[in-house]
Amino acid sequence: MKILVASINFAPDHSGIGVYSTDFPKFLVERGDEVAMVTGFSYYPAWRKRPEDQGRLFATETWNGIRVLRGYLFVPRRVTTAARLWHEATFCFFAALNFLRAGRHDAVVVFSPPFLLGLVGKIFSVLWRCPLVVNVQDLPLDAATSLGMVGRGWFSRTVSALERMVYRGADQVATISRGMMDALRAKGVDSDKLALVPNWIRVSGECSASGEFRQAHPQAEGKFLVAYAGNLGVKQGVDCLLRLAKAVERDRRFHFFLIGDGADKPRLLAMADELCLENTSFLPLLDPTNYRAMLIDVDVVFLAQKRGAGDNFFPSKLLGVMAQGKPMLVAADPASELARAVDDWKCGRVESPDDIPRLSQRLEEFAVDTKLLSLLGQNGRREVEAFEREKVLADWRDRISRLAEKARKLA
Repeated sequence: MKILVASINFAPDHSGIGVYSTDFPKFLVERGDEVAMVTGFSYYPAWRKRPEDQGRLFATETWNGIRVLRGYLFVPRRVTTAARLWHEATFCFFAALNFLRAGRHDAVVVFSPPFLLGLVGKIFSVLWRCPLVVNVQDLPLDAATSLGMVGRGWFSRTVSALERMVYRGADQVATISRGMMDALRAKGVDSDKLALVPNWIRVSGECSASGEFRQAHPQAEGKFLVAYAGNLGVKQGVDCLLRLAKAVERDRRFHFFLIGDGADKPRLLAMADELCLENTSFLPLLDPTNYRAMLIDVDVVFLAQKRGAGDNFFPSKLLGVMAQGKPMLVAADPASELARAVDDWKCGRVESPDDIPRLSQRLEEFAVDTKLLSLLGQNGRREVEAFEREKVLADWRDRISRLAEKARKLA
């Protein structure tokens, strides 16, 4: 097949959606497909382009057998709602031009957000008489509305109507969790168009001995380590980890790491200064090698999801933590899909992000019960086998192939 894949994030981005929008076309090439990748210039999650990409409108390169077509996108210094909209609009405009450069393909696969990229994909799928597949990784409008970041006025109604139009117009809407499938049904997407395509991981070889992370950070020496690593955005609600660190600061056993970048990082740094935290360290986003070394060395991985975010996103880092056999402490709404998954898989403990005393009790429980830590880690490692890369992507590719074959017969 000739498949065009489009996403705002792609290698060298190695966080969030970029992990999956990079690996999916790589898998297709491994299976013998011809793939063009339409994307922007790398910027995420630091929200800064690389110096060599500043001012560039287009670039063409080959990456692991994939023809990569990059286009300009505006990257704001301060991520506001208006700035994010302009950021996505500029990307979609140049993505459309790169669709023209790419030429006709047998199928178009778009990773969303931004959902407007699906509109670009729809236009070209009609012109090329090929199927459009939208992989929905996140529902940012729903999350922003639920969290009060965006009002429920004419603007959100207009954007929501456009979003529904894009999803309904696709030949397949793939998404990563059952909660998000329910949300898409509520937007009017037919059930027969929906496909559950959970995020995937290479399970084999994930566990190994290390010690490198502790050696590189002297403050970790002899401590019980708790780490959050990923996007530091508003909807993650990572400030509850700072409040937890403050609650247990007299207990010298613990040290906390906040690792990553994102729009909320300046506020979190200011909050840590205000709380005078001596048991907390901030680190920049880690590359994949150092990220794995961190996972090996920490005792507990912290995940957070702000109350009200609902099932509009699902932490992409969850599978990597499970594959490493690490127990999790999760601060999330107990009714969220994240909380249900962790409870069902018995790979961690979940408490409300507002209940710092209960989170403190869970942390103490972890610190004194090594058997519990081992059991939770083993449970996660066992459950993650269902998300093995080859299984998930082979099934999804087969579905896309059937859609493309059907379109060819109708053309």
